[in-house]
Amino acid sequence: MIDKTLPAQVKALETQLAVLKAQVQRLSTSTASHSFADLYGILSGKGDSSEAEIDSVQYRFEWERHQER
Repeated sequence: MIDKTLPAQVKALETQLAVLKAQVQRLSTSTASHSFADLYGILSGKGDSSEAEIDSVQYRFEWERHQER
């Protein structure tokens, strides 16, 4: 019985080690950072909404949404 379970445990540990190595490699690669100015440019030309418009939609009750339809 031990002869069968030991190789299975070794294979499971090797698989776990491979997964951990892949995670470490993925985390160690740096991603390019962006400034706020770069991010602001992404949204240029998109629809403008005021805070009041966003809040009016965000805080509606469920029954108010059904009455509009």
